[in-house]
Amino acid sequence: MPITFSTSLIGGFSLSFIELKRLMREITEQLMNSKIENVYQMEDRSLVFKLWKEYEKCELRIAPGKCLYIVRGEYKKPQKPSEHALRFRRILNNSIIRKVELLSGERIVIFEIEKGYGEIFKLIIELLPKGTLILTDASGKILECLETLVMKDRKIMVGEEYRFPPRKTSITSISDNIDEVLNSIDKNRRVVSGLAVDAGLGGRYAEEVVLIAGVDKSKKFSELTIEEYSMIREAIIKVLEFVDSGNPVVIESSEDVYPLPYPLKSFKIQNGKIIQTSDFNEAVRIAYERSILHQVTKDAINKIEEEIKQLEEEIENKNKTLQKLTELSRQKKDLAKTLLTFSSEIEQLKYSEISKETSINEVRVKVDISLKKIIVSSPHGEAELHFNESIARQASKIFDEAKNIDSAIERLKGELGQIRERINKLLRRKESILHQELENISPKLREGKKNWFEKYRWFYTSEGFLAVAGKDASSNQALIKKHLEKDDLVFHSEVRGAPILILKKGVYSTEKSIIEAAQFAACYSRAWREGLQYVSVYYVRSDQVSFSPPPGHYLPKGGVIIKGEKKYVTVKLELAIGAEDGKLVWGPSQTLEGRIRKIVKIVPGNKKAKTLAEEIVNCIFKELESREKTEYIEKIMQIIPYGSGLIS
Repeated sequence: MPITFSTSLIGGFSLSFIELKRLMREITEQLMNSKIENVYQMEDRSLVFKLWKEYEKCELRIAPGKCLYIVRGEYKKPQKPSEHALRFRRILNNSIIRKVELLSGERIVIFEIEKGYGEIFKLIIELLPKGTLILTDASGKILECLETLVMKDRKIMVGEEYRFPPRKTSITSISDNIDEVLNSIDKNRRVVSGLAVDAGLGGRYAEEVVLIAGVDKSKKFSELTIEEYSMIREAIIKVLEFVDSGNPVVIESSEDVYPLPYPLKSFKIQNGKIIQTSDFNEAVRIAYERSILHQVTKDAINKIEEEIKQLEEEIENKNKTLQKLTELSRQKKDLAKTLLTFSSEIEQLKYSEISKETSINEVRVKVDISLKKIIVSSPHGEAELHFNESIARQASKIFDEAKNIDSAIERLKGELGQIRERINKLLRRKESILHQELENISPKLREGKKNWFEKYRWFYTSEGFLAVAGKDASSNQALIKKHLEKDDLVFHSEVRGAPILILKKGVYSTEKSIIEAAQFAACYSRAWREGLQYVSVYYVRSDQVSFSPPPGHYLPKGGVIIKGEKKYVTVKLELAIGAEDGKLVWGPSQTLEGRIRKIVKIVPGNKKAKTLAEEIVNCIFKELESREKTEYIEKIMQIIPYGSGLIS
């Protein structure tokens, strides 16, 4: 059964002004002079603008009150356009975005749009709590709006003149007069609320400032010392710098998801994960899509999680019962062993003439002549024995009781296994729901145009030099003929079937890059298949390479003639495979070691590529779903030289 969107705007976060400023710095150039080809309204009531610029398409998604971002791909669109989409299309289709402006201190973005022969419109995106999207003519008259809003100081409705909300002083960059803003804050305000509201930093960054400054956030501004005031000022500058140039992340927990321009020191996360992204625009996209995912799957996931919770409680109760039964079985077996050990002595007591109590080692024995029974008390429990049956036979019956308990234990273990399998099925169902809905929600990203070297084997050395190797005789020849240039170095191992490798601009590299290039070339030679540990690789300048054999000689396909002196290096056959920002990376071990946190080194060996790839994926991509793991396994199998190896 499909899961539907609620009718209200979705998204568990909204961007602050300083976050929006970072975002607009990243995407403004792409937006400028883009042609609006079409407008769509999505199920979450956000608008998607299909843009075209210099033969490149992208889509701009606007969720008023929340965020906006660019995606280089296409969203799955509703089959029937909404009334809002049709009205915006009527005016905006085939128009050009000429100017993009972020209103200083406000979460308001303004597009100046030109259509036809100089007709000007303004598209105003309000990311305020009561957000909307407004289209005005050049004079400011509202032509269309996504939401009609009537507020104390202004009206957002068709026919009205658009007015900005009342402006307020706030800190927006390190070039602002921070002292002036801080001095304007009510001295009775507590530090964190004054920074959040009066200084316009928002709660998240106000908390970050006081943490970095080391100031008690509950203090009033009037209680701050000169030193504390100075520390707050310095902390504000640091935070603004981090926001402007930090490494963006997405913080996702079971409840919420947030994009952050850098990992805030004050942001605590429990039972969640951090997703690193290439830029803040990408962080905003991922966060918004996942916030939609949380909403649309909420009921189904809650139902599954409630069922899992009940099953986990059942497991807990059964485990308690299992512990009790295991202990009872042990006690009965120990008691039966004790009775058998002292059966002769206890048997003799049946012939007592009077009732009495006695001890046999640590065992207390009470004989009752009138009732013809013996009560045995031991560290392992108590047993009531009768005169009319042998002690050994009665001990054997206690053993049988322990066996029956053991059978019950095995049945209980089977039930626990079945419950755990039910939980695993529910977890797989939960993953399936999330994956399916995320596919529906996420855009179909376009693959960018491939670089020339991607058809070969390649990597960047730790110094940033590009190394490219052939895959076979044909690609060796194509590589040398098409891409060898004056400042390149050429590498080759004197092993049959070895690739030719070009280190681009290699004459400017150091020994470090030379060794890494040589190691890469060696790994894809037959020395790997032969199981060698070390091999020699030579390298020469590009002007030493020729395709003209001496008279009377034959040059095989993919071969070259080397003139002059060859320089040799001996390298270990070892490759490293790892993960960086969720992407697969590989290369010589020396290139990745120290730069990539999660790596696995492989050396020649007889383990088949598929088995080896599965082990590697389980080492560096533990958290992935099974489908994603399969994709990585297939990629890694292509990386492993000659289809075999071992983890070193």
